[in-house]
Amino acid sequence: MKEDLERIYVKIERLNSKAKDMEERIQEAENMEYLKIIRKHGISAEELQLMIDISKEEQKQILENREEQAEHETDT
Repeated sequence: MKEDLERIYVKIERLNSKAKDMEERIQEAENMEYLKIIRKHGISAEELQLMIDISKEEQKQILENREEQAEHETDT
């Protein structure tokens, strides 16, 4: 029984390693897709950073607006 258990642990370790490798390959494939889109549309690094910054600012404004609405609704 101990030998069977050890074989199971070896299989588990091998499967965990395989799963981690697959996750990394999936992430790499997704990154390549993003890169293809960026290159296809001729987006520079500066433009990409600006889009990220604008997106963060928009998210911040949306959250602030929701908070203001919630405060206004509790006041009335």
